[in-house]
Amino acid sequence: MRDIWLVITLISIFVLIALMFYYLSPLFDGIVMGIVFSYVAKPIKRRIEFIGNTKSSLVSTLIVLLPISFLIIYGIFQGFTQAVYIITNYKQFENEIVEILNKLGLEEISEYVRSFFPSVVSLIQSIFRLSAIDITKRTVMFALNFLISAIICFYTLTDSEKFINGITNVIPEDRRKEFRKFISELEETFLGLWFGNFVVAILIGLASIPYFLLFDVPFVSLLSGLMFLAALIPMFAEWMIILPVSVYIALQDPYKGLYSLVIGVVFLYILPELILRPYFVGYTSRIHPLVLMLSFIGGGVIGGITGFFLAPMLAGVLTALYNYYTK
Repeated sequence: MRDIWLVITLISIFVLIALMFYYLSPLFDGIVMGIVFSYVAKPIKRRIEFIGNTKSSLVSTLIVLLPISFLIIYGIFQGFTQAVYIITNYKQFENEIVEILNKLGLEEISEYVRSFFPSVVSLIQSIFRLSAIDITKRTVMFALNFLISAIICFYTLTDSEKFINGITNVIPEDRRKEFRKFISELEETFLGLWFGNFVVAILIGLASIPYFLLFDVPFVSLLSGLMFLAALIPMFAEWMIILPVSVYIALQDPYKGLYSLVIGVVFLYILPELILRPYFVGYTSRIHPLVLMLSFIGGGVIGGITGFFLAPMLAGVLTALYNYYTK
């Protein structure tokens, strides 16, 4: 009889955990982002911890998330504004494209563009109208997840030590010291992983400023901030900023636009993502650069934002286990 009740209890616990994961699944992006942001904010909290645990956690969370919130809100606003401007003034863009094609000696293609351009604009307008509800839903969900990430970040900074102590109390007493050593190793790995990733995102944002200034692109501060976000949070990748900027430059000078596209893709996308991020973050977290690169790419492709953050964390757990046992 006791065995039957044990099985029932275990099944009940499993069902409850499965239900909890099911209902929390729409918020996984916010939960994982919050944990990541807490590791970015942790070095700041350590510096100001003398003001108190709660206050230092709040200040650290605000220092990290307020600039990111501003960039996201301002970037979305400017994106919608520019999209509406392009759609309502499509004739001007049509004339500029035709003029460029005529300069290149492609008169036949320019006539073809004149014939199909209005149809393309009408199609885009109809798509926007049809997907307005979906866009609104996605925007609301992202805003909700971002708000939850701020809350998770604050409480992770505030109560992580209590949480670890609670788990430690469940561990047999003769194993607690070793468990603490492993947790310490894991904390240092995660701290190096996400703070290093944050530093790389800042470097990419700063490196984009001379690029935008070189090609006389407007909204330099906004675009460099969006490059920082693209390197930090995979809502979009760097090429989604580089490509529209290159199109803008090409409308003034097609050869300059092509040159800017090559420079931007090589120096602001390929080199940072395939060399700088894996090696720098690998150095700070002690995770092998190849494992790190595959984790970032594979996690992002399969799981989006959650996968982008979760896959490197799994690699970090394995690395911490290896470092712990080899010591």
